Amino acid sequence: MSFDKSLLRKCPTLYPSHHEFDDPIMYMSSPTVKELGNKHGLLKIVPPTPWKPPFSLSPSFTFHTRIQKLSDLGITSRSRKFFLDNINRFFKMSNKPPITEWLVSRSKKIHCYDLYLAVSKTSPEVVTTGEISPKKLAKINILFHIPPHSDILLKEYRRNILPYAKYLSSKGNNFEFPVGNPSDSERCVICKKNHSPTTTLLCDNCDDQYHMRCLLPPLEKVPKGAWYCDKCLIGTGEFGFEENREIKYTLPQFYHQCLDFEKKLYADLGIPGQRLPLDELEKIFWNLVEEENSLIKVKYGADIHNLNVGEVTGFPTTEYTNPAHNYQNGQPVDPTSKALHDAYAKHPWNLTQLPFARGSLLNHIETEISGMTVPWIYVGSLLSTFCWHVEDHYTLSANYCHFGSTKKWYGISSVYADQFEKYLRSLAPDLFQRQPDLLHQLVTLISPSKLALIGIPCVYADQNPNEFVIAFPRVYHAGFNCGFNFNEAVNFTMDSWLDFGDTSIQDYKLIRKENVFDHYNLLENILKSFSDDRLESWNHRTEIVGKCIRDFENFVHRQMGLVRDLESDKLKTVFLSSKEEHTSNGSAQTSILTPKSPKHEMVYHRASEQDDNLCDICRVSISYQYCDINNRNHRFGKWYHGRPKKEPTVLPVKKLLSPYPSPCLAEISTSLLRGSAEDIALSQSAETLQDLQDSEEDKKPTSSDRFEELIKQAKRNLKEEEDLKDPEPNGAKRRQLRKLEAKNFVPQQVSTEPERGKSGKMSQMKKVQYSSLLHLLNQLDHIKLCLECAASMCGKHGEKAPNGSQILLKKGFADMQSVLKEAKDRYHTLFER
Repeated sequence: MSFDKSLLRKCPTLYPSHHEFDDPIMYMSSPTVKELGNKHGLLKIVPPTPWKPPFSLSPSFTFHTRIQKLSDLGITSRSRKFFLDNINRFFKMSNKPPITEWLVSRSKKIHCYDLYLAVSKTSPEVVTTGEISPKKLAKINILFHIPPHSDILLKEYRRNILPYAKYLSSKGNNFEFPVGNPSDSERCVICKKNHSPTTTLLCDNCDDQYHMRCLLPPLEKVPKGAWYCDKCLIGTGEFGFEENREIKYTLPQFYHQCLDFEKKLYADLGIPGQRLPLDELEKIFWNLVEEENSLIKVKYGADIHNLNVGEVTGFPTTEYTNPAHNYQNGQPVDPTSKALHDAYAKHPWNLTQLPFARGSLLNHIETEISGMTVPWIYVGSLLSTFCWHVEDHYTLSANYCHFGSTKKWYGISSVYADQFEKYLRSLAPDLFQRQPDLLHQLVTLISPSKLALIGIPCVYADQNPNEFVIAFPRVYHAGFNCGFNFNEAVNFTMDSWLDFGDTSIQDYKLIRKENVFDHYNLLENILKSFSDDRLESWNHRTEIVGKCIRDFENFVHRQMGLVRDLESDKLKTVFLSSKEEHTSNGSAQTSILTPKSPKHEMVYHRASEQDDNLCDICRVSISYQYCDINNRNHRFGKWYHGRPKKEPTVLPVKKLLSPYPSPCLAEISTSLLRGSAEDIALSQSAETLQDLQDSEEDKKPTSSDRFEELIKQAKRNLKEEEDLKDPEPNGAKRRQLRKLEAKNFVPQQVSTEPERGKSGKMSQMKKVQYSSLLHLLNQLDHIKLCLECAASMCGKHGEKAPNGSQILLKKGFADMQSVLKEAKDRYHTLFER
């Protein structure tokens, strides 16, 4: 359907007085404004005349851009493309012709993914049986406007989709894709070794390397033609914008490039030299987003956070004065302009000041957070877009337009946030299954008029220069730019946000999204301020103090209960301090902060890292108490559950990679009677030996290690002899293997400690499934878990934790209870007299 603006409502526009404008948090906390914000989600605020801060960005400011292909952003078009790419790799590997994007039934075009989705939802049993009841088939037919009793869709499904659907079903919901090391791409991504080039395969899509014997099931011969790994047949659902960080623009350079792009676009639309009305531009934008094969690409300078003085913000600051403001026509400007500059620099609506305005709870966060308490800059071009998202920790956001073309906004009230998320998951379950945090990645669009049609009300706003747009807590918002413009945005909070903040922590745990700050540390700091500040500053904030007391007290009791349950012979409780640790019964032990052993050295190293205040699994903040799991034996993901059992499958083992007797699959030996070394290597006994020796390569080899290596070497020798007997090359894959063989493969020691920074391996974890997360964590010697994850992984009483693991207390419960007692005493004295 085409975009229909009549289905949307315009968001309220507010015009505060000078007095109201001077206290932003109080103004937006007023009952009238707060009710409007909660109802509509977005508010536009126009400052009182003549408030307009001078643009104060340094001329040295430069930025790089993202490249956005609009047709890749629509959730429907991207999920269709994702499915089509994967299914056609599957058929190519099976030596079958690719299927077309659209299936034709009775002159109706039906996308193959839409049919797959409809059958999966209506009759999932068809995947295993190939059969469907007449009633369910009629339901699917009606969905696609096909006569109820027709079998044409069922035939299309069986012919074009069923083989791939069976393959996906055989894999279940556990997508364990091994992750290679980008800095060392010449190793098998499973065993991490780089020997045996003649039996190493390269995936024809991702170029990851696999030893044939490491595959499940293992391959005996090099496949003919194309070969793809499971990751590329099933897909990860990953998507991101192309960014060229080497190409930097100044504002004038980008402005002229925007003009050139606009002229070309308007010429392509058949209206050269004209600017379209906003309503027409809006229709074009959403049509391009929903178009399957649009080639339109746009550039967006988004999330710019330069740190140089004069490049952080476009607002005046006390640290920087634009030289152009000191002189006008070669003459010094009136000294009063300096006073005006300083007034704007300190004004609470200056976005460098708003997060810390009077009444904002972010005042109680002790560190600056880029993009949250420090503004980010956005330089837009025609049709550049920001996708549907909510703010970090469901905080409020303020966006200010300094100059340029209109920015279009769309918003959904928090009342409909759950319904919105549920609907998008129904449209692309495959993507959400692989990327649970998809809506936090800012890469997904859907037309707001479509949402309005299914009962999710949307509002819109047209933001022009010198106007603010405020997004209230947990409001999904999106939009696009109508041309070149310069905006910046920041987050802030008010008392009514606190419930949303608590909800965000619970929601983040489910999708393993990183916490930006510690919510409970914020509560503690609020209580400390309440206990120390003058009463006047809290006179009208009884409700927020009471809530902080209740929430922090519940947190303390929950943590105490978890520590009490987890504490055991395997999990000793250790108190971290600057001079000594104390066990839970008060006895002193060796100080971790002055380490005396390799184990303590590791704990000390981990405790000192900047990005180390998050649980390695759920990514929740762990500023108070957590578990340090000893993983020196690298058995994480195995020691607590044992070897995972394989799910039963309806497919023969030899056909797991394809439903056909594909040339990509070699025959797997069905008899071990010959007693060859190769048969032994493929036997269950060899697999058991391998399991026993998992992750022990750093230890001195034992006799069983040497026996294992002899089995492997015998298998390799046998395969090389067979290769010599068969001189016929196996297509492109054989050429790749010869190319690999020519390289000098020297086994090297693989580092087991991944980088912990935001750009390292740990930042990849949110992009892989749970089992792969455990695989990555297993490379670490020590793993940090919040108490809830520790109870889940190690047993309620810590019975499955490896020896040497510890419960570490960064802050003792006595200190936390002292904060509570002081706040509660003052609360009862002042407010309950």
